[in-house]
Amino acid sequence: SSADVLKDAYSALGVEADCTDAELKKAYRKLMSQYHPDKLAGQGVPDEMIKVATERSQEIQAAYDVIKKTRKG
Repeated sequence: SSADVLKDAYSALGVEADCTDAELKKAYRKLMSQYHPDKLAGQGVPDEMIKVATERSQEIQAAYDVIKKTRKG
């Protein structure tokens, strides 16, 4: 259901559903900076880790998009 998708999106970002837009954006940015593949590549992280980070950053992006769409409602 869409409620489950939304719930999963919030947990992917590690925030509560009642967080403010500012808290949401802060959590999103923090996670993206942690998992951004280009940043990790620059730090000499192994390819396998970069692959995992790429998948994770895509999840974070998708979760953020879902939440933003529902909040604009």
